[in-house]
Amino acid sequence: MTFKNLLAAITAAAVLVGCAKSGYQTFYTPYFDAKTSPYVELIAEGEEPKIYTTNNFQRDINILRSKRYVPVGYSSFNGGYEDTDNAAKQAKAVGAKIILISSEYTNTQTSTTALTLPDTQTTYHSGYGNANTTYNSSTGGYLGSSNTTGTYSGTSTTYGTKTVPITTHQRRYDQSAVYFVKSTQKLKYGLMFNNLNPEQRAFFQRNTGVIVEVVIEDTPAFYANVLPGDLLIKVDENPVHNIEHATKILKSTPGPQSILSVIRNGEEKEITVTF
Repeated sequence: MTFKNLLAAITAAAVLVGCAKSGYQTFYTPYFDAKTSPYVELIAEGEEPKIYTTNNFQRDINILRSKRYVPVGYSSFNGGYEDTDNAAKQAKAVGAKIILISSEYTNTQTSTTALTLPDTQTTYHSGYGNANTTYNSSTGGYLGSSNTTGTYSGTSTTYGTKTVPITTHQRRYDQSAVYFVKSTQKLKYGLMFNNLNPEQRAFFQRNTGVIVEVVIEDTPAFYANVLPGDLLIKVDENPVHNIEHATKILKSTPGPQSILSVIRNGEEKEITVTF
């Protein structure tokens, strides 16, 4: 095997080892186990999850929430770019029907490793020899001479190793995915809230109330025209303090309708919600 082929084989093996377990699987964090919940619809057998890319998770999560999709978990990691097929596999594993994905380049990582290879060296030898012989009589008289010439060749082999530096470059990305299942739960109002942050308290000049973050489609609040961004301050004349207080009041309203007092565009407005 040539050095080039050996290097290619080593690189391929490294890729296979690195892909044995994807980042979407390794760094998955569940919100809850959707497979044990009676109020969600999981991905069907043979169905492929829908994959959407996003540059604004909060905005697009709220859009999906408004359509009755519930986040079941998320993956977040930094590494070499992974195909979205890996996210789809993780979605199927947890029963998710929809995935929101974001991928953003962060840096290129350069690393150098030493590869030790066998190093066999063969040395070739060659040369010649020359011998001259003189023949004399017993009394020292010169009788004659002869000349003999010979050649030789051979090899010698030494065995050892050599170290070759290998430099690789990997483009790295922040990669995130949020997985969603479909909610089948019947909702009394269909609202999701946020507590006031410091900027909103300064804007509204008040500390109490909750911001409507999501209005879920096809619910009583949706058809009563409650809107995201409304500040809910009262329910049937009961002042609202925060999310926990609002949730408690809304659950206890007897029906068949309720009056929500909200602030919209700086003006207080009453909205009648019929269940």
